[in-house]
Amino acid sequence: MRIRRLAVFLLLSTACFQAPARGVGVLQAEQAPAQQQRPPAGTPKVQAPTVPKAYELPPQKKAEAIAYSHIQYELYFSGVVLLLLMYFLLWRARLGVLFRNLARRTSSRYFVQCLVFAPLFFLTVRLLLLPFDYYADFVIEHRFGLMTQGFGSWMADWGKGLILFLVASTLTVAIFYWIVRQSPRRWWLYFWAVTIPITLFVIFIGPFVVEPLFYRFTPLDATRPALVARIEMVLQRADLTVPRRRIMEMNASAKTNTLNAYVSGLGASKRVVVWDTTLKKMTDDETLLVLGHETGHYVLHHIMKEFVLIELVVLVFIALGFFAVRKLIKHYSGWTGIEGEDDLASLPVMLLVLTLMTFFSSPLVNAISRHYEHQADQFALEVTYGVVPNPNAAEARAFQTLGEQDLADPDPNPFIVVWLYSHPPLDRRIRFALNYKPWAEGKPLRFIHPPKS
Repeated sequence: MRIRRLAVFLLLSTACFQAPARGVGVLQAEQAPAQQQRPPAGTPKVQAPTVPKAYELPPQKKAEAIAYSHIQYELYFSGVVLLLLMYFLLWRARLGVLFRNLARRTSSRYFVQCLVFAPLFFLTVRLLLLPFDYYADFVIEHRFGLMTQGFGSWMADWGKGLILFLVASTLTVAIFYWIVRQSPRRWWLYFWAVTIPITLFVIFIGPFVVEPLFYRFTPLDATRPALVARIEMVLQRADLTVPRRRIMEMNASAKTNTLNAYVSGLGASKRVVVWDTTLKKMTDDETLLVLGHETGHYVLHHIMKEFVLIELVVLVFIALGFFAVRKLIKHYSGWTGIEGEDDLASLPVMLLVLTLMTFFSSPLVNAISRHYEHQADQFALEVTYGVVPNPNAAEARAFQTLGEQDLADPDPNPFIVVWLYSHPPLDRRIRFALNYKPWAEGKPLRFIHPPKS
């Protein structure tokens, strides 16, 4: 689960290096053996591997996973430095002033000025970042065999993402500077409050508006009715209602070899999605554990709990950013041409400070996420208890498969875990999956009441 309240603010900081969501987290507990459903005729049979005792890789695969992971770490930190340097240079080069003057010559109306200024500014930023995006998201992924997407398709997705980004960022900038002009002293608080319903709205419409632009979704019931029946059993145990028509298969293999399954949307837009790569690489039991994990985020209200906690973190950092921005603009306005905080030309300064605040908030945000991801792992074991013959083994195998396929770091540095990991390291998750068996110890389940015999 990656519901990030920071998403709206990252729109302003251009979210240039978004890693693909890889929900490596689901597991389950063991109970009375349920009959294993056989896949329908024509479905590739997947041999269940031996149960791992820890996250271990063969020497060649381990070297590959370490190399890939370290490149990802380097890309993250270098991406932050690149953003900071770019915003600083755009500020010093007075590009914001240039675009602001052009917008003023176009119209005297504020909203029209935003429609001119914001797309010009953000288009410039994204074009400057395109070589970095290409290397990080296309070259590296192909080098390690994680991407199947061709260059033309990748560019088409980049273009679609650019259009969505320009629309969202233009509206965000218009709202932001309108608030700054209305309340010069408390804009940081009011903007924070206004973006809360905007973020919830984006989460709600995502499954209907955004996701279909990049992938094709088909009812899983058409090809895997037996698996859908078992998914419904898990959802029923979780007391979560998702209509069968909203249990979908996504054609991830058209673009990637990585694995995932997730529950997206809110309320009426809620649906269960399984990647076709997951169906090909995992057994049904392992897939159910992955889905059990994602289901846990809904049932345990992690989305709203994490949302609220991260909101508070964002509030603190945006307040700090307010004082930093005010001081920078006041001190350097003379030679930068910026007329004040309510000047559209101040956007590079705003984004410079926002990027720093986002960067330094990462350890706290990720600590919150890891806590809830661990709870979801525990929930998955409990909710599949009685549905999967051996949920502990299935979850351990699922984590091992996810790690092998996605080239997860087998031994991440503690600093990297604190700063970058939204999920606990895989080795820790596998060990927990194998050892969490309250039913075997006569203890009650924490999240799920066991079925009555």
